[in-house]
Amino acid sequence: MKKSFFLVLAILWMAIIWLLSSIPNPGLPSANIIGIDKLAHWGEYFIWGMLVNQYLRYLKYGKWGYWLVFLIMLLCAALDEYHQKYIPGRSVSIYDFVANALGLLSALYSGLHIVKKLES
Repeated sequence: MKKSFFLVLAILWMAIIWLLSSIPNPGLPSANIIGIDKLAHWGEYFIWGMLVNQYLRYLKYGKWGYWLVFLIMLLCAALDEYHQKYIPGRSVSIYDFVANALGLLSALYSGLHIVKKLES
């Protein structure tokens, strides 16, 4: 039950991220390179990564499983950023992608730390 709960939460969270990034943004000024916008990007991807960590923990994935899953998640983050090229008022931003990637890497580090503790 708990295992599927975290999988459903992770899928819903990614769907929310994708939905929010698909909303047209006409007439709003672009955000600064470093600011609250980048913190929001980091946070939403960190939360997604932590939900996936919980799911992977129940599957008893080792560190290489975590790396593989997080590389796939990083690809999803890149695709999410790229698809904004086709949304009115939005654009592709390498800074947003970096913030997304740092959120995922922070969650990956947390997940690997837990795996290391469990293996000890």
